[in-house]
Amino acid sequence: TKVGLPDDVPIHIEIDEELPLPLTGSTADVIDGRAELWFSGANFEDGRHRTTFNEQLARTDLAMELFRARDRLEGFSDAPVDEELTDAQRAAWEASGEGRAARLGEGARKVRRQYVFRLYNGFTDVADNAFERLWTGDNFTWAELQALCAECKAADPRPEPKQKSAIRKESLRAPS
Repeated sequence: TKVGLPDDVPIHIEIDEELPLPLTGSTADVIDGRAELWFSGANFEDGRHRTTFNEQLARTDLAMELFRARDRLEGFSDAPVDEELTDAQRAAWEASGEGRAARLGEGARKVRRQYVFRLYNGFTDVADNAFERLWTGDNFTWAELQALCAECKAADPRPEPKQKSAIRKESLRAPS
């Protein structure tokens, strides 16, 4: 409710408990008007005490993914499915989502989120300014997020990083 996802949007959440720490991952897509969220079970674990539920972390991760689902219903309808996002786009979208979650009173890991953003968008002043805009902003569109990532890429002197592969693969799933 706090995220603002419309009440008439069904939510389906899948937790893949086969992927332990440090293999964390999540996706948020809207399929046929339904929010489809997927998390590795490690997303909700306390990093210091494995297999121990961390409520604050779970609330933050759920809020971030629900924001992404809401975004897909609003200004992000032309965004590719989560598994087709570039690492830079995903890091930018997550910065926006966690910043919004923080303003709702959920736990925030701003320094960690900014570091991840820098890994994929550059360790430059341009990237730092883009991160702050994402962290503090409320209403971005997919085109605006792409433009921020393009600005960061143009200012980043590093060679093009290798794209990571998606963690959610059918070959990693436990047999039914």
